[in-house]
Amino acid sequence: MRFKRSDLPGLAIAAIAPPLLTLLFLASFDVWHHEGTPLIGFMAGNFAGAVGTMAIFSRFVRNWTVPLALAGLLAVFVALVIWVQQAGHDSTALATGLKWAALVDFMVLNLAIGLQVLKNALLPVLDRRDARRTAGGQG
Repeated sequence: MRFKRSDLPGLAIAAIAPPLLTLLFLASFDVWHHEGTPLIGFMAGNFAGAVGTMAIFSRFVRNWTVPLALAGLLAVFVALVIWVQQAGHDSTALATGLKWAALVDFMVLNLAIGLQVLKNALLPVLDRRDARRTAGGQG
């Protein structure tokens, strides 16, 4: 398989995301001092596997406008949740609403990417298979 221009986002995702997610994990759960335990390697391996899968399927995302807008909105929600927590209002309705909004945004982001992968990767393969079957059955 040859590399195409549509593979560039996947290469960037595969190179940048696993170290950043591992760093986020270490900072979020304050597990910086787990040297010598399998926790850090295990989590880094899980992140690398998930992000590698994401990178593979990013080839089939043709329109990045909606996913990038949703990812930016998710970053804003996360920043607002952190701001509300730092202000000491974590148990308020505002904080809960922001967390729910971030969750819904994340689900819509996954749906936007998943539908493009389905439309641009799986459905053409199934259409070609059906065309081969009907051409083979007629001859």
